This record gives sequence, C-alpha cells and structure tokens, in this order.
Amino acid sequence: MKKLNFAVLLGLLWFIPNVSSFGQGRSTISVNSHWKFQKGNFNPSNIHFESEKWPIIHLPHTWNDKDVLPDGERGYYRGEAWYFKELNISADQDLSNYFIHFEGANQETTLYINGHLVGMHAGGYSAFRFDITAYVKEGKNQIAVKVDNTHNPDIPPLSADFTFFGGIYRDVWLIETAKVHFDMENYGSDGIFIHTPNVSSESAEIKILGAIQAALGQIESNKITLSFKIKHPQKGIIYQNETDLELQSSKKEISWETIHLNTPDLWSPESPTLYQLEATIYQKEVVLDQLNIPFGLRFFHFDPEKGFFLNGKQTKLMGANRHQDYIGQGNALSDELHWSDMKAIKDMGGNFVRLAHYPQDPAILRAADELGLMVWEETPLVNEVTKSKKHDLNSEIMLKEMIRQHYNHPSVIIWGYMNEIYWAHRFIDPEIVDAQTTHSVELAEKLEKIAREEDPYRYTAMALHNYPLYESSEIANIPQIVSWNLYHGWYYDEFEDFGKFMDEQHEKYPDRIHFISEYGAGSDTRLHSLKPEKFDFTIEGHKRFLESFLKQIYTRQYISGATVWNLIDFSSERRIDSNPHLNNKGIMTSERVPKDVYYLFQAYLSNNPILKIAETNWKNRSVLSEDGNTSILPIQVYSNLNEVELYHQGKSLGTLKPKDNQATWEVEFKKGINSFTAKNKAGEEILDYIEIDFLPVPIDLSKTNLDRLFINLGSNHSFFDAKGKVTYIQSKPYEKNSWGHIGGAPLYIANKIGTKEDILTTDDFVPLYQTMQEGIDGFKADLPDGDYIIELWMVEPFPKSRKFVDGVESPEHPGGQRIFDIVINDKVIFKNLDLLKEYGYNYPFKEKVKVQLKDGKGLEISFVSKKGKPILSALSIQKQ
Repeated sequence: MKKLNFAVLLGLLWFIPNVSSFGQGRSTISVNSHWKFQKGNFNPSNIHFESEKWPIIHLPHTWNDKDVLPDGERGYYRGEAWYFKELNISADQDLSNYFIHFEGANQETTLYINGHLVGMHAGGYSAFRFDITAYVKEGKNQIAVKVDNTHNPDIPPLSADFTFFGGIYRDVWLIETAKVHFDMENYGSDGIFIHTPNVSSESAEIKILGAIQAALGQIESNKITLSFKIKHPQKGIIYQNETDLELQSSKKEISWETIHLNTPDLWSPESPTLYQLEATIYQKEVVLDQLNIPFGLRFFHFDPEKGFFLNGKQTKLMGANRHQDYIGQGNALSDELHWSDMKAIKDMGGNFVRLAHYPQDPAILRAADELGLMVWEETPLVNEVTKSKKHDLNSEIMLKEMIRQHYNHPSVIIWGYMNEIYWAHRFIDPEIVDAQTTHSVELAEKLEKIAREEDPYRYTAMALHNYPLYESSEIANIPQIVSWNLYHGWYYDEFEDFGKFMDEQHEKYPDRIHFISEYGAGSDTRLHSLKPEKFDFTIEGHKRFLESFLKQIYTRQYISGATVWNLIDFSSERRIDSNPHLNNKGIMTSERVPKDVYYLFQAYLSNNPILKIAETNWKNRSVLSEDGNTSILPIQVYSNLNEVELYHQGKSLGTLKPKDNQATWEVEFKKGINSFTAKNKAGEEILDYIEIDFLPVPIDLSKTNLDRLFINLGSNHSFFDAKGKVTYIQSKPYEKNSWGHIGGAPLYIANKIGTKEDILTTDDFVPLYQTMQEGIDGFKADLPDGDYIIELWMVEPFPKSRKFVDGVESPEHPGGQRIFDIVINDKVIFKNLDLLKEYGYNYPFKEKVKVQLKDGKGLEISFVSKKGKPILSALSIQKQ
C-alpha cells in the first residue's frame, strides 16, 4: 500500500471542508510547506530546472499582498505565476487513490504532475480537487501548479470594488483513500449530504444522500457494509444503523432511510448545538473510509410583514458583511484570523453575516456553525455579466460548488448569486444595453432554478443597488428575497430618505421579503468634525450615518435583517478616497481595531450589558479656545443600560437615560489629560474609562502666546497626524488679534467636500491635501516678533469626481489654468506658481519658508492671482 512520508501532528490539523476528525481509512494531510514560487510564464516540462533558484514560500500565499498597498502606482500584478513542490510517495501495494484538494486559488488553476497535465479549474473562491492517482509514481513526484488571475470575461467576477488577489491563498490537502470511498468527484464536496426537511421542537427528520465510488476489478470483493451513526455533543451516540451493499458499478448512489429524532436540541445563535454524522464504509470489519460531518437541526422562515423566524421565534437578522483580506497579507489568511473575524461579529451581538461577495474559507463556515452565526453566502457575480455560454456555465458551476460544499452547514440559510448586477450598465454602449439586460435576467432565472433544485430548504437572494432597472426588467421578481444595497446620506440623498425608500418598496410589493444587504459610510480615524457632512470621511459622520440607519431599520418590522458594509476596511486597489487602495467603510480598521461605531452595534445588538465611551478614535483633540485653556466638547456614550452616569476628572456630570442606545454630555475640557468614567446607575457595577489629551488652540493672540499652529484649510474637520502627534485644526476667517484665512471658500467637486483623489508620493497625509480653500486671498496671524518657519501644503486636484482609478492618476497637462504668486510680508516667495504645469495633477507641493517677523507687523501671506483661483490645503507655523 502506498504510504506518504509525512510526520502527522493530529492535534494541529485543520481538515477538508466539513470533516472534523482524522477518519480511519483515509489520510488527509496539508501540503502547505516549502513550495517554490515565481511569477511569469514557464514550460511545465522544464519547471523542475526552472524552479531551482525560485524563492521558497509557504501556503496560504498571494503574490499581491504588497503591490496593492500605497506604492505610488495604480494596478497590481494580474497574470500567471507558478508553484512547484516535490512530493515523495513510496509504494508497497497499489491499493490507494490520491487526490489534491485546493480550498481556494484565484482564479484559473492548472495542475501538472511529473510534467503531465492533470486538469484545470476556473474560479477563484470555491474549493476543487483533482484525482491524481494515475499520475503519481513511487518516489519523488513533481507537483507544478499554474495560477493565473488575469481578467477573463468568462470567469466571474468581471469587476468589483475589491481586489482580485492572485495565488493559492487557502490550504492545499493531499488525500489518500482506499479503492472504495465516499464520492470524491462531486464539485469539491464531502459527497455526503444531510437533509433536514422537517424539523420542529418536538421532532426532526434526517435524510442522508450521497454516493460511494469503487474501483471495480481492483478490490478484493464487491461487498461492503455502510454504517451511519449520529452523535449528540453530550449524550453520545443516539442513532446507529448499518446495511450490507454489493457494488454493481463504479459509483453507487446512497439514499438512506429517513431518521427520526424526538425533542431535538435545536441549533440557534444562543445555543449552537452541533450533532455529528459518522459515515463509515467497512469491508470484512476493516474501515475503508470514514467521514465525520457536523450538522445542526433548526427550522426557519421569512414573512413579508413580520420578518424572519428561527425555531418559531421572531428574530431580526443583524450583523455585517465580511471580506477576507488583511492589510499586508492580502487574502492569504490563517484559520485563526478567519475565526477571529467571526468572533468579532459575535462579540458585537451579531447573529448574521453576509459573506461578500464570494464563498469563503472553510474555517469561516466552521466558525459560524460553532459560534451561532447565520450566513448568507453568495457566488461572485458582481456588477456585470458576459453574454457568453462559457460565462454562464462557469456561473452555474460556481453555484453548484458553493451549495454542495457548504450544504451541511446549519449556519447557512441564504444562497445568493448576483450583486448589483446592473452596476456597470452606465458604461455599456447604449446600443447593446438592452441585450445585456435580457441576458442578465435569463442567467438569473437559470441560477434561481439551479439553487432551488440543489437546495429546496434554504432561501435565495439577490442584492440590488438603487437603480430602477431592477424593477422594470423584473429581475427583482426572480429571487425569494429582494435585498438592497443602500447608501442614502453618503453617495446620494439624506439619511431619512432610506426609510422613505423602503416604505415605498414595502407598499408597492407587500408580498416581497425585504432585506438590507449593504448600508454604510466611509471613515478615517484621523478625521474628526463637530459638524460632519456628507462624504467627509470623519468618524463623527460615520457615527451619525449608522445611528440613523439602525434606528430606521429597527422601527420597520418588515425589514427582516440588515448587514452593515463592512466589518473591516478592506482592500480595493482601484479606490481612492482618504485611504487610497482601501474601502474604509469598515466598523473595524483593516488591522481589526474597532472604530467607535462598533460599540454602537454592541449597544443595539448585544444581550450583555454594554457601556462604552464612544470616543476611542478621538483621544487627541485640538479645537478653538476662547480663553486659550478650555473648550466645550461633546462626550458620547453608547449603552443598552437604562441610565448612565458620566464622571470627568472624578466629578459627576450627571445621569442620562440613553435614547436609541446613546447619550451625549457637553463637557468643559481643560488643557492636558481629561479623564472620563462612565458607570451604570443601578445593579452590579459596570464602567468604562478613557483619557483624552486636549490641546486648545487660542483664538485671541493678544492674551496667549502661540508658538505652533497647524491649520487644515477648506475643510469641515481636523486631521490628526498619528506619527507626529499633531492635529491640523479646521481653519477660520481672520479677525484682529487672531489668525485665519482671508477670502475663498472650500473646494467642492460633485457636491462633495474636497477632492477624493490619491495624493501621489505621500501616504500619511492624503486627506490633509484633499481639502483646500479655493480662491484664497491670504492668511494672517497676529504673532509677536521672532523667527518662524512657515510650511505651505497644496495640490492641483483632478477636476472630476472619480470613484476608481485604473490607469494614469496624473494625466499630462500643459498647465496655464491656475497661476498665482505667494507673497509673505511683502516679499514674493513663489512667483507665477503653476502647480499643474510644474507638478501635475495630484502631486503635492509642500515647502517651508523661514521668515523673521519684526516691527509688530505679524505674519501676512498673500496669494496673488495671475489666472484662476489660488488654493491652499494646509499651513503650519512654528516659532524657532
């Protein structure tokens, strides 16, 4: 019998999807270590020699982990890359079959063994496996894998607001089985499917379907015994039965008799009970194959008026969308990191997660099962489709792979198959848009039919954006659940228009099941405002958005659930905004640090007492001060308690009753460290503590000396330089005995404050450049005599609003549109400054000037227009 030369540490192994123990009769061992890797195109017959000097890597792996980070260039490597490994197999008898199982590789994978083509797989997010029995030999075997993430119009996703990382980014397994085994050629699944057609609190029906494969002619006997046991996590074996079978063909279908259980322990978020099916194939009391598959028993339904019910209990499905990347690691994550993300959703009180926009790692589904998180899982059909048979076939295969691989997970309650599928219509030639729409509808009908046939017990869903074509084309009538991705008050309209839109939908379609699959706003932990506005990326704007949406969602019973976009700030190489290359709508940062809004969700969703001073992202504050020492600022607390008391520097500021899970005190801050403690008013003591470092910026310079001043112009918010520990505060108009700008107004592009372009050659100060005072005449500060260094920040913004940038970020331009002089205290410092001609779009100007103030004249900077409107983004003044 062939044996693998591996040391097996059973306690450290994570197994193939849904298999929870090292089954007798089959060997399942990861092959993640010591692969050689190289980008480029190579001849598989020469790969052994080609790879001699290749670097060594470990799986999971992506080649885009670094080139999607801010690097001054747009785009990331999308092309071929190769992995090579030698695998040693010794042969005693020819009694085994061998398979290589990939949990995920993006997006076209071709496997060669010993120079021979084994097979290919299209699609980057589902598992797949190859039977390599006919290709392996005794001794060393050369394993070569070509992975290609080049855009292919026949392989979804075609486009999307996330990065298409290339590589073998999930685990790879070598599986050895006997010549008789459970079905290994069923879309990468276990080959065993546990149906639970009728479940209640009194009883449950369990039906087991699947298949057995056998290499007839290579086995001693065609007679086998098939055994099924069901184990309860505390009670042990509660059902067992076996039957003798005679194999007549190479594949025998299994349809086991219905198993009846009385008073089952139901799976739920509060009590995620997992039973286990032990399926075993024996021959003469020798175990040939065995699978141990966890499963759960629950029943659920959606009601168009009352929402969702789990196990007979009305339950609002609340949680988050989740992308699968981590900054600096791409999508090549450990099982522990996957688990940690799911635990973060559970810890915030969530009971639901949408895996957007693709099937995710088996560790994610295991975590959902064990933590008690219900799941919407979907295939990666995003933005658009290709009108081709190959594209449609790949879409159908992806759907079958997802459903069959994850069928046995009790956490999954919804299968999705399209997201904002008309998003790219705006870019399509008007002459073909109707044909594209028709094809999208026809494909949706096919996928809906497949999903219903594959799994009649779960619901189907489609996520739509705010676009009337979904209604007029009637594609919205196809899925069982109509779900909306809505951003009122961020991209368009105002917060309250969300509720109006949904009420209109419910009134127009009273029999529809309504869900909110996306809602959210971007935020940057460095940006803060006392008066946030649309699309400013301030933490406070993010808070106002979600406070409004959560209230509106909870006051509408017919909204069966909602998933915030997104759990994390995730990689989107094409994006610009305040954090280029990221979509920063996460309620946690890309490093998994919670933003303040995470605690808002805890206050709304958690059954545990929650008390959080929601100022964790604004611990360094600088604002204007009339007396140069104090300022009145808000302190906000998120809580699900009845009453909360706030203490400042140990002194009570009084008790408030949270409304909509929040309470706000107006507090007089004093220069230096301000400590705050929040406590509950009754019962067991619950408290939270925070310290905020406050640096007031004086307005009246006749009363207070000012040695340093950092100003963010044309903005409604402050910017905190986390490395330099400096806050650039929002500017103000000049007044006597003070400081401030003269003339001009904040720049708005497409009704959004500032530019959202990537400011090139700088990473840490992008949002500081993005806002600017346009048409500024000057800046004046009534400072005492002395030596100062003045630093001026500015950039020529790209004149249009771009959400994504694929090509050149700074198109060539001859300039001549904006020309001005900069004069400091009557001396021309920069003459005929033409930022566009001399620097180009989006390249920053940042220069220092040493000046000596004398004769009590203070500082006066003039911007003298020669053509167009002068601009200034930021300014600093430091006394020497």
